[in-house]
Amino acid sequence: MSRRVNKDAEFAYGAGQLNPSRAINPGLVYDIDEMSYVQFLCHEGYSGSSIAHLIGTKSINCSSILPGFGYDALNYPSMQLNMKNGQQQTVGVFRRRVTNVGSSPVYNATIKAPKGMKITVRPMSLLFTRPLQKRSFKVVVRANSTATSKYTVLSASLVWKSGHHTVRSPIVVYNIPDEK
Repeated sequence: MSRRVNKDAEFAYGAGQLNPSRAINPGLVYDIDEMSYVQFLCHEGYSGSSIAHLIGTKSINCSSILPGFGYDALNYPSMQLNMKNGQQQTVGVFRRRVTNVGSSPVYNATIKAPKGMKITVRPMSLLFTRPLQKRSFKVVVRANSTATSKYTVLSASLVWKSGHHTVRSPIVVYNIPDEK
């Protein structure tokens, strides 16, 4: 994906073509459960009654639920950050956890980011010593403000590579100008 070719960048395509042989052996999996979605929706400001209606319970009290970790409170492969208008730099800290469902013991991070974005990952390598082991990592995304008043999308990615697997996580930073 190139911003020069397609201004919508990460928003211009889906998950890609399905490859069944690769889908049955993905390498790393981002686990998520119902409570993770509840934490995320509470974080996004949805009312407890709206969330309860979605999941089929009588009530949800968002103030009594522990918040999810990181900028978006969600353990999901993709990461998105809204650039704040008028600020020099916007920073988002994303915390993720993966489970190794493959046979590779080590995954190394590769970051691809355009000018105006700085992305750091800690740790840069994930070491697994047994099947179904979980490892956590932190991604810090820093985006410099653009001097334009137009809608801006910056696309980046974090790729975990092993000898057998490539696990890609898209990272999108966007700016929606204030309507005046």
